[in-house]
Amino acid sequence: MATTWLLLIVSGLWCPTLIAEEPDAERDPREFFFTQSFGDLPEELQQAREAGKLGMVLFFEMEGCPSCRYMMKNVLNQVAVQDWYAEHFVSIAVDINGAVELRDLDGITLPSRVFAAHRRVKTTPVMSFIDLNGAEVHRRSSVVKSPEEFLLMGQYVAEGHYTDTPWREYFRQKTAQQKPANGIPLITDLNLEAGTAAGRRIPILLVVTRQGCPYCARLRKEVLVPMIRSGEYNDRVLIRELMMDPDTEIAGFEGQATTTAAVARQFGIEITPTVILLDSSGQPLHEPVIGINNADMYSYYLDRAIEKALAELPRRKPETNEENLR
Repeated sequence: MATTWLLLIVSGLWCPTLIAEEPDAERDPREFFFTQSFGDLPEELQQAREAGKLGMVLFFEMEGCPSCRYMMKNVLNQVAVQDWYAEHFVSIAVDINGAVELRDLDGITLPSRVFAAHRRVKTTPVMSFIDLNGAEVHRRSSVVKSPEEFLLMGQYVAEGHYTDTPWREYFRQKTAQQKPANGIPLITDLNLEAGTAAGRRIPILLVVTRQGCPYCARLRKEVLVPMIRSGEYNDRVLIRELMMDPDTEIAGFEGQATTTAAVARQFGIEITPTVILLDSSGQPLHEPVIGINNADMYSYYLDRAIEKALAELPRRKPETNEENLR
Protein backbone atom coordinates (compact mmCIF):
# COMPACT_ATOMS: atom_id res chain seq x y z
CA MET A 1 0.00 0.00 0.00
CA ALA A 2 1.36 3.41 -0.91
CA THR A 3 2.24 5.74 1.93
CA THR A 4 0.80 9.25 1.87
CA TRP A 5 2.32 12.30 3.51
CA LEU A 6 1.24 15.72 4.61
CA LEU A 7 3.97 18.35 4.25
CA LEU A 8 3.63 21.54 6.24
CA ILE A 9 5.86 24.40 5.12
CA VAL A 10 5.99 27.27 7.56
CA SER A 11 7.68 30.30 6.10
CA GLY A 12 8.45 33.71 7.47
CA LEU A 13 11.28 36.15 7.31
CA TRP A 14 13.61 35.69 4.34
CA CYS A 15 14.82 34.51 0.86
CA PRO A 16 17.58 32.96 -1.55
CA THR A 17 18.23 34.00 -5.18
CA LEU A 18 18.52 31.38 -7.90
CA ILE A 19 18.14 32.70 -11.45
CA ALA A 20 16.61 30.35 -13.97
CA GLU A 21 18.74 29.50 -16.98
CA GLU A 22 15.74 29.31 -19.32
CA PRO A 23 12.96 31.89 -19.74
CA ASP A 24 10.24 29.32 -19.13
CA ALA A 25 11.94 27.76 -16.08
CA GLU A 26 9.95 30.05 -13.74
CA ARG A 27 6.23 30.44 -13.15
CA ASP A 28 4.07 32.26 -10.62
CA PRO A 29 3.94 29.99 -7.55
CA ARG A 30 0.53 31.40 -6.57
CA GLU A 31 -0.86 29.88 -9.72
CA PHE A 32 1.34 26.85 -10.33
CA PHE A 33 2.60 25.71 -6.91
CA PHE A 34 -0.37 26.34 -4.64
CA THR A 35 -3.82 24.78 -4.93
CA GLN A 36 -6.91 26.93 -4.51
CA SER A 37 -8.46 25.75 -1.25
CA PHE A 38 -11.37 26.42 1.10
CA GLY A 39 -9.15 25.48 4.03
CA ASP A 40 -10.70 22.09 4.84
CA LEU A 41 -7.50 20.19 5.57
CA PRO A 42 -9.04 16.73 6.17
CA GLU A 43 -10.92 17.07 2.87
CA GLU A 44 -7.79 18.22 1.04
CA LEU A 45 -5.84 15.31 2.46
CA GLN A 46 -8.56 12.88 1.39
CA GLN A 47 -8.47 14.30 -2.12
CA ALA A 48 -4.70 13.91 -2.19
CA ARG A 49 -5.12 10.27 -1.20
CA GLU A 50 -7.74 9.65 -3.86
CA ALA A 51 -5.51 11.28 -6.49
CA GLY A 52 -2.66 8.96 -5.58
CA LYS A 53 -0.48 11.80 -4.30
CA LEU A 54 1.92 11.62 -1.38
CA GLY A 55 0.07 14.16 0.75
CA MET A 56 -0.49 17.84 1.30
CA VAL A 57 1.79 20.86 1.61
CA LEU A 58 0.88 23.77 3.86
CA PHE A 59 3.02 26.86 3.28
CA PHE A 60 2.74 29.17 6.29
CA GLU A 61 3.56 32.75 5.32
CA MET A 62 2.98 36.34 6.39
CA GLU A 63 2.80 39.69 4.68
CA GLY A 64 6.14 41.48 4.28
CA CYS A 65 8.16 38.36 5.00
CA PRO A 66 11.48 38.44 3.10
CA SER A 67 12.06 34.73 3.75
CA CYS A 68 8.77 33.88 2.10
CA ARG A 69 9.61 36.12 -0.85
CA TYR A 70 12.96 34.39 -1.17
CA MET A 71 11.36 30.97 -1.54
CA MET A 72 8.57 32.34 -3.72
CA LYS A 73 11.00 34.01 -6.13
CA ASN A 74 13.80 31.46 -6.11
CA VAL A 75 12.46 28.03 -5.15
CA LEU A 76 8.68 27.71 -5.43
CA ASN A 77 8.64 29.55 -8.77
CA GLN A 78 10.78 26.90 -10.45
CA VAL A 79 8.93 24.70 -12.95
CA ALA A 80 10.79 21.56 -11.85
CA VAL A 81 9.73 22.14 -8.24
CA GLN A 82 6.14 22.94 -9.20
CA ASP A 83 5.78 19.89 -11.42
CA TRP A 84 7.30 17.47 -8.92
CA TYR A 85 5.28 18.72 -5.96
CA ALA A 86 2.08 18.89 -8.06
CA GLU A 87 2.57 15.21 -8.82
CA HIS A 88 3.22 14.23 -5.21
CA PHE A 89 1.39 16.77 -3.01
CA VAL A 90 -1.53 19.17 -2.74
CA SER A 91 -0.03 22.53 -1.70
CA ILE A 92 -1.90 25.21 0.26
CA ALA A 93 -0.77 28.65 1.48
CA VAL A 94 -1.65 29.70 5.05
CA ASP A 95 -1.14 33.17 6.60
CA ILE A 96 0.35 32.76 10.09
CA ASN A 97 -1.05 36.16 11.09
CA GLY A 98 -4.36 35.68 9.31
CA ALA A 99 -7.91 35.43 10.54
CA VAL A 100 -9.14 33.23 7.69
CA GLU A 101 -10.74 30.15 9.19
CA LEU A 102 -9.64 26.66 8.29
CA ARG A 103 -10.57 23.20 9.47
CA ASP A 104 -7.56 21.54 11.00
CA LEU A 105 -6.66 17.86 10.93
CA ASP A 106 -8.65 17.25 14.13
CA GLY A 107 -11.74 18.66 12.46
CA ILE A 108 -11.71 21.88 14.50
CA THR A 109 -12.37 25.19 12.73
CA LEU A 110 -10.08 28.01 13.85
CA PRO A 111 -8.22 31.06 12.45
CA SER A 112 -5.00 30.34 10.56
CA ARG A 113 -2.93 32.25 13.13
CA VAL A 114 -4.25 29.99 15.90
CA PHE A 115 -3.58 26.93 13.78
CA ALA A 116 0.04 28.06 13.32
CA ALA A 117 0.40 28.61 17.08
CA HIS A 118 -1.01 25.15 17.78
CA ARG A 119 1.65 23.77 15.47
CA ARG A 120 4.31 25.51 17.62
CA VAL A 121 5.42 27.73 14.77
CA LYS A 122 7.55 30.35 16.52
CA THR A 123 10.23 31.08 13.94
CA THR A 124 9.98 31.04 10.20
CA PRO A 125 10.45 29.44 7.78
CA VAL A 126 9.55 26.00 9.14
CA MET A 127 8.76 22.97 7.03
CA SER A 128 6.87 20.22 8.81
CA PHE A 129 6.25 16.87 7.12
CA ILE A 130 3.24 15.07 8.57
CA ASP A 131 1.89 11.62 7.72
CA LEU A 132 -1.77 10.73 7.10
CA ASN A 133 -2.32 10.07 10.80
CA GLY A 134 -1.27 13.60 11.66
CA ALA A 135 2.16 12.66 13.04
CA GLU A 136 5.10 14.92 12.18
CA VAL A 137 7.94 12.92 10.65
CA HIS A 138 10.31 15.71 9.70
CA ARG A 139 10.63 19.42 10.46
CA ARG A 140 12.95 21.99 8.92
CA SER A 141 13.28 25.22 10.91
CA SER A 142 15.14 27.35 8.38
CA VAL A 143 14.80 28.45 4.77
CA VAL A 144 15.46 26.08 1.89
CA LYS A 145 17.95 27.93 -0.28
CA SER A 146 17.65 26.11 -3.58
CA PRO A 147 15.17 24.15 -5.70
CA GLU A 148 17.57 21.20 -5.61
CA GLU A 149 17.52 21.05 -1.82
CA PHE A 150 13.74 21.39 -1.70
CA LEU A 151 13.34 18.52 -4.15
CA LEU A 152 15.84 16.46 -2.18
CA MET A 153 13.86 17.10 1.00
CA GLY A 154 10.69 15.87 -0.68
CA GLN A 155 12.54 12.73 -1.75
CA TYR A 156 13.87 12.25 1.79
CA VAL A 157 10.33 12.08 3.16
CA ALA A 158 8.67 10.33 0.23
CA GLU A 159 11.19 7.46 0.28
CA GLY A 160 11.01 7.08 4.07
CA HIS A 161 14.66 7.92 4.79
CA TYR A 162 13.58 9.87 7.88
CA THR A 163 12.98 6.55 9.65
CA ASP A 164 16.68 5.67 9.86
CA THR A 165 18.75 8.66 8.70
CA PRO A 166 18.86 12.21 10.11
CA TRP A 167 18.17 14.82 7.43
CA ARG A 168 21.58 16.47 7.85
CA GLU A 169 23.35 13.15 7.27
CA TYR A 170 21.13 12.32 4.28
CA PHE A 171 21.75 15.74 2.74
CA ARG A 172 25.51 15.40 3.30
CA GLN A 173 25.57 11.96 1.68
CA LYS A 174 23.59 13.13 -1.34
CA THR A 175 25.62 16.29 -1.90
CA ALA A 176 29.10 15.08 -0.92
CA GLN A 177 30.09 14.26 -4.48
CA GLN A 178 28.40 17.25 -6.09
CA LYS A 179 30.65 20.06 -7.31
CA PRO A 180 29.52 23.42 -5.87
CA ALA A 181 28.13 25.81 -8.46
CA ASN A 182 30.59 28.53 -7.47
CA GLY A 183 33.54 26.17 -6.96
CA ILE A 184 33.69 26.53 -3.15
CA PRO A 185 32.01 23.94 -0.88
CA LEU A 186 29.31 25.47 1.33
CA ILE A 187 29.43 24.63 5.02
CA THR A 188 26.67 22.29 6.24
CA ASP A 189 28.55 20.63 9.13
CA LEU A 190 31.45 22.40 10.87
CA ASN A 191 32.13 19.35 13.02
CA LEU A 192 32.69 17.24 9.92
CA GLU A 193 34.93 19.86 8.30
CA ALA A 194 36.89 20.20 11.55
CA GLY A 195 37.52 16.46 11.52
CA THR A 196 38.82 16.69 7.96
CA ALA A 197 41.12 19.60 8.85
CA ALA A 198 42.39 17.85 11.99
CA GLY A 199 43.12 14.66 10.06
CA ARG A 200 45.09 16.59 7.44
CA ARG A 201 46.69 18.89 10.05
CA ILE A 202 45.76 22.05 8.17
CA PRO A 203 43.72 25.17 9.05
CA ILE A 204 40.20 25.86 7.87
CA LEU A 205 39.91 28.91 5.63
CA LEU A 206 36.33 30.04 6.15
CA VAL A 207 35.04 32.76 3.83
CA VAL A 208 31.91 34.37 5.24
CA THR A 209 29.60 35.74 2.58
CA ARG A 210 26.02 36.82 2.00
CA GLN A 211 23.57 36.39 -0.86
CA GLY A 212 23.85 39.09 -3.52
CA CYS A 213 27.17 40.49 -2.24
CA PRO A 214 29.15 41.65 -5.34
CA TYR A 215 32.45 41.73 -3.44
CA CYS A 216 31.86 38.14 -2.31
CA ALA A 217 31.33 37.11 -5.92
CA ARG A 218 34.52 38.91 -6.91
CA LEU A 219 36.54 37.22 -4.15
CA ARG A 220 35.29 33.81 -5.27
CA LYS A 221 36.02 34.44 -8.96
CA GLU A 222 39.35 36.26 -8.74
CA VAL A 223 40.97 34.67 -5.69
CA LEU A 224 39.43 31.63 -4.03
CA VAL A 225 38.29 29.55 -6.99
CA PRO A 226 41.69 29.97 -8.72
CA MET A 227 43.33 28.88 -5.45
CA ILE A 228 41.23 25.70 -5.39
CA ARG A 229 41.75 24.93 -9.08
CA SER A 230 45.50 25.40 -8.86
CA GLY A 231 45.80 22.48 -6.45
CA GLU A 232 48.62 24.33 -4.67
CA TYR A 233 46.60 24.84 -1.50
CA ASN A 234 45.27 21.29 -1.06
CA ASP A 235 47.86 20.46 1.60
CA ARG A 236 47.91 23.93 3.15
CA VAL A 237 44.32 24.91 3.92
CA LEU A 238 40.73 23.63 3.76
CA ILE A 239 38.71 26.26 1.87
CA ARG A 240 35.02 26.45 2.75
CA GLU A 241 32.25 29.05 2.43
CA LEU A 242 29.72 30.04 5.09
CA MET A 243 26.81 32.12 3.78
CA MET A 244 25.51 34.13 6.73
CA ASP A 245 22.57 35.58 4.80
CA PRO A 246 20.27 33.88 4.07
CA ASP A 247 20.51 32.25 7.49
CA THR A 248 20.70 28.47 7.24
CA GLU A 249 20.67 25.67 9.79
CA ILE A 250 24.00 23.82 10.06
CA ALA A 251 25.92 21.69 12.57
CA GLY A 252 28.42 23.55 14.75
CA PHE A 253 31.96 22.62 15.73
CA GLU A 254 30.69 20.36 18.51
CA GLY A 255 27.95 18.87 16.35
CA GLN A 256 25.24 21.04 17.90
CA ALA A 257 22.46 22.60 15.84
CA THR A 258 23.20 26.21 14.97
CA THR A 259 22.84 28.57 12.01
CA THR A 260 25.20 30.33 9.63
CA ALA A 261 24.24 33.76 10.98
CA ALA A 262 24.87 32.59 14.56
CA VAL A 263 28.35 31.38 13.61
CA ALA A 264 29.11 34.71 11.94
CA ARG A 265 27.99 36.55 15.09
CA GLN A 266 30.16 34.25 17.19
CA PHE A 267 33.21 35.56 15.31
CA GLY A 268 31.95 39.15 15.33
CA ILE A 269 31.55 39.26 11.56
CA GLU A 270 29.27 41.93 10.12
CA ILE A 271 31.00 42.83 6.84
CA THR A 272 31.23 40.47 3.87
CA PRO A 273 33.35 39.03 2.55
CA THR A 274 35.43 38.19 5.60
CA VAL A 275 37.98 35.38 5.64
CA ILE A 276 38.93 33.73 8.93
CA LEU A 277 41.52 31.00 9.49
CA LEU A 278 40.56 28.50 12.18
CA ASP A 279 41.98 25.43 13.88
CA SER A 280 39.93 22.23 14.18
CA SER A 281 38.32 23.43 17.42
CA GLY A 282 37.05 26.59 15.74
CA GLN A 283 39.58 28.94 17.31
CA PRO A 284 41.05 31.75 15.15
CA LEU A 285 44.66 31.38 14.02
CA HIS A 286 44.99 34.86 12.50
CA GLU A 287 43.24 38.20 12.34
CA PRO A 288 40.26 38.25 9.93
CA VAL A 289 40.87 39.42 6.37
CA ILE A 290 37.99 41.80 5.61
CA GLY A 291 36.73 42.94 2.22
CA ILE A 292 38.59 42.96 -1.10
CA ASN A 293 40.08 45.75 -3.20
CA ASN A 294 42.96 44.76 -5.49
CA ALA A 295 42.92 41.00 -6.18
CA ASP A 296 46.70 40.70 -6.47
CA MET A 297 47.33 42.50 -3.20
CA TYR A 298 44.55 40.52 -1.55
CA SER A 299 46.16 37.23 -2.65
CA TYR A 300 49.49 38.41 -1.24
CA TYR A 301 48.02 39.25 2.17
CA LEU A 302 45.93 36.07 2.22
CA ASP A 303 49.01 33.95 1.49
CA ARG A 304 50.78 35.64 4.40
CA ALA A 305 47.82 34.94 6.65
CA ILE A 306 47.81 31.28 5.63
CA GLU A 307 51.55 30.98 6.32
CA LYS A 308 51.11 32.48 9.79
CA ALA A 309 48.16 30.19 10.48
CA LEU A 310 50.20 27.15 9.46
CA ALA A 311 53.02 28.28 11.73
CA GLU A 312 50.63 28.83 14.64
CA LEU A 313 48.76 25.53 14.26
CA PRO A 314 51.46 23.22 15.77
CA ARG A 315 51.62 25.47 18.84
CA ARG A 316 47.99 24.79 19.66
CA LYS A 317 47.13 22.03 22.11
CA PRO A 318 46.14 18.96 20.06
CA GLU A 319 42.43 18.24 20.04
CA THR A 320 41.30 14.96 21.58
CA ASN A 321 37.87 15.07 19.99
CA GLU A 322 37.72 11.57 18.54
CA GLU A 323 34.40 12.39 16.95
CA ASN A 324 36.22 14.94 14.79
CA LEU A 325 38.96 12.52 13.85
CA ARG A 326 36.77 9.63 12.78
